[in-house]
Amino acid sequence: MKKKNVIITICILIYILFIGYKYQVRHGNVVEDSDESLTVVTSFYPMYMHTKEIMKNTPHTLVNMASQTVGCLHDYQLTVQDAKKLYDADVLVTNGLGSENFIEKAYKQNQDLKIIEASHEIEQQLFAGEDVHTSEEDLHEEEAHSHHHHNHDHGTVNDHIWLSIEGSIMQIEEIAKGLMAIDPAYAKVYQENATAYMNALRELEQTVKEDFKGEGENLKVVSVHDAFTYMLEDLGIDVVETIPEGSYENASAKQIEHLVEHMQEENVQVIVTEAKNQDLAILKMLQNEMPCQIYVIDAFVNGQESGIQSSIEEFEYVVRMKKNIEILKEAFNE
Repeated sequence: MKKKNVIITICILIYILFIGYKYQVRHGNVVEDSDESLTVVTSFYPMYMHTKEIMKNTPHTLVNMASQTVGCLHDYQLTVQDAKKLYDADVLVTNGLGSENFIEKAYKQNQDLKIIEASHEIEQQLFAGEDVHTSEEDLHEEEAHSHHHHNHDHGTVNDHIWLSIEGSIMQIEEIAKGLMAIDPAYAKVYQENATAYMNALRELEQTVKEDFKGEGENLKVVSVHDAFTYMLEDLGIDVVETIPEGSYENASAKQIEHLVEHMQEENVQVIVTEAKNQDLAILKMLQNEMPCQIYVIDAFVNGQESGIQSSIEEFEYVVRMKKNIEILKEAFNE
């Protein structure tokens, strides 16, 4: 009889512990082991490109929200399909820095949605007046800024941080921390994937800096839009002028004159632009006024828009950035 009572007591204790655990899973930020599948949605393709590498070898679903044909994200219009993706998602990965203003109202309809803002740490440094740099701390040491979205009123900031190799390393670290905090069952997988990815980017960063080392004041460009500013500055390339969006098709004679004079003063003969802007009227005018060449580089906003294919062993970001570097090297060697 005693033995039977002991068994019953043990069973009751096990049941109580199990119920307690299930409560924590349901009401906390913990995802149960492999039986609990997450749906992670990324706001647009650069975040998808980073997150897919970090989520390798997990059973979770990754969905990109904004269409891969999107040009400028600030012009993107939310669709019914996008809203459904957000409503069904467990986690949303955003770039931050004002990129995703177009989805804020929609994702707030999902009260259980966890937000990972990839540029959170970068934003703190930008507005603290610090240089953007990568942390060498272990991914486990810092709690992710992943559970609530915060609106910031810092004014206008260039949000194209994913085009900086160093900035991307910080974003990868932030996304990995967020996923590890939300889904500790796969924390080791996220950490190992992120570490391998960041190491590949650090190696790339060192290589490209060596490629452009010693060129000095010869490295000057005019850029269409501010998309490539971070990337160019990382390489030591001086952006002498940025052609604003309002000047694309209706530039005044005074604007053209100013651009030509400044380019001549600085001896700038290289203009960089995205594919969608390579035939702008203002660029044709500049080419008519002075010797300059237009080079199309990839902003990564679409999935493999350039037709570059990466193998399973390669990171898409690395492959596409290498292509950009090759184009820039060609520009300054001609």
